[in-house]
Amino acid sequence: MTAPPGPLGSMAPDDATEDDKRREFLAYAAVALAGTFQFSCQGASASADLEGISLGSGSWTSVATQSSTIPYYARICPPSFATYLGRFLLFYDRGAAAWWTKQSESYQLLPSNDAKRREAKSFGSYASSIQKGLYTYVAGDGEANIRSYSKVRAEYAKLLKSLTNKYSSRPGAIRDIALLFSMLPAVYQPIDEMLKLDPEAMKVRGSNKGSNEDNFPVNFQQDFTLLMPDRYDPRYDKATDSFTIEPKINLFEIQIENGSSVSTTFGALSSKPLSRERSLDLGIYALLGISGGGGCTLTHTLVIPLDVVKTRMQTSPGRYAGLFDGFNAMAKDEGISALFLGTQATVVGYLWYGISVYPCYAFFKRFLGDSLLSPAFAVAHTSQIALVAGALASVVASLGLTPIEACRIRAVAQPETYRPLGLLGTLDVISKEDGDLGWKNLYAGLPSLMLRQVIFGSVKFLAFERASDAIFSIYPNLRDETVTALGVSLVAGGISGALSSVVSQPADSVLTFVAKQKGGNIGLLEGARIMVNQDGAGSLFRGLGSRSVWAGCIIAGQFLLYDVFRAFFGITGDDLNQVFEVVLDTS
Repeated sequence: MTAPPGPLGSMAPDDATEDDKRREFLAYAAVALAGTFQFSCQGASASADLEGISLGSGSWTSVATQSSTIPYYARICPPSFATYLGRFLLFYDRGAAAWWTKQSESYQLLPSNDAKRREAKSFGSYASSIQKGLYTYVAGDGEANIRSYSKVRAEYAKLLKSLTNKYSSRPGAIRDIALLFSMLPAVYQPIDEMLKLDPEAMKVRGSNKGSNEDNFPVNFQQDFTLLMPDRYDPRYDKATDSFTIEPKINLFEIQIENGSSVSTTFGALSSKPLSRERSLDLGIYALLGISGGGGCTLTHTLVIPLDVVKTRMQTSPGRYAGLFDGFNAMAKDEGISALFLGTQATVVGYLWYGISVYPCYAFFKRFLGDSLLSPAFAVAHTSQIALVAGALASVVASLGLTPIEACRIRAVAQPETYRPLGLLGTLDVISKEDGDLGWKNLYAGLPSLMLRQVIFGSVKFLAFERASDAIFSIYPNLRDETVTALGVSLVAGGISGALSSVVSQPADSVLTFVAKQKGGNIGLLEGARIMVNQDGAGSLFRGLGSRSVWAGCIIAGQFLLYDVFRAFFGITGDDLNQVFEVVLDTS
């Protein structure tokens, strides 16, 4: 994904100083972010297509308001009936058809198999929403009708009349309505109303997109707008006083995927209704920031000794044989307190990091996917969107983290000079080292830190999401319990942390090298060149082992605590989603 052309490049002349360019970059970045955040409380506008479904009134509600899952053994609303009703509406109802067209178009850039899988999943959830609304209506208040055949029949009679009134003008609709109600168990069929259907209208064909095939077409399970082929008709059997489908059809209903869906002749019926992400307001973003700040501060505080040894190995190459040797040597030579050098900077820096990076990632991911890009592009490039969102969030975090990280590195590398000064004293000293640069000297390491954080942050979020998805795809039941879901966050966080540290290690090494230099006049590329010339290319990966252990531990704990805080504040995955509800209107 290429960045759109902007005015930034044209504002800096060829002979502009590095300081001018940096100042212009920061200024325009601030303006861009301020403008972008105007969208922070606005999600993508929801399509009103499904809300206008003629079957009744549709609405998007929070997951917490949902009733319990419909038992599949509740035969008053069979899965085959619900899935065929879903197909019927996709073909005859303008609102449902418009929604399905947009849904299918959003998958058009995916590989064919992926697109078909996404469509099947969407249809299953959409049919589940219809089934839930149907069940609520037919079962009555408090499910009072369940034990009464006559009451259930009466509700289905109202539904049949409603469908007839709303769709009978469409050719073939009466036949498809009769076929639909023929799928109900005989004890629930509204026979009196079905016998009133116009026999001539029931003979009208053409609802199956002009298909004249005797049997179901090969793409029937993939094209959910297809209805029953022309050879099938509803027939009244006087002996049983019920309607059947002739020739007989196998209305199979098989529970699959650990009970998460039911496979039927007309498509899978999911156990979960149609859902979407809801818009986030400033309050939600604030809670995400508090959750991120709490998680980052706690985890970084717990692994300060690891970070100290890693930094010392980078600033004093060859001084220690390895991670454990560094621990032992520092504790023996400088005391246990040496393992906690830079604690103030760590707490303050990563409090800011957590407060900024997590809500910014949530915002940028939604903004890119919902507002900036087309639905089809967003669906086909979810990984790229996650990478870009992670990178943009890391840019924001780096603006506040750079001065603090410079102080932390000084305190670890030269404790005899900077430990007595504390965080504020170190900030003051660094800002006065170069009279020309002043406070800008605190941002000497911005390019290398931003590069490190952008690489680390983008890979971290993407790797975490993909690792979580992979684990849940193999063990879907782990989502059901809070403890197991948090366990997945811990494992996926460890994987993402280790992977992120490997790809961002060269930038981290250069950052450490630049930050310990006085004067602030060494750039990113210049620092890398000096390191390679002095100690070889291996110097760019100095401390990789300790940093991988550090990152694996810290990111695992970070995501774990982030999810713990989110659960406490009530902003977990389900809390940030809405589900589609249908309230039947049979008047």
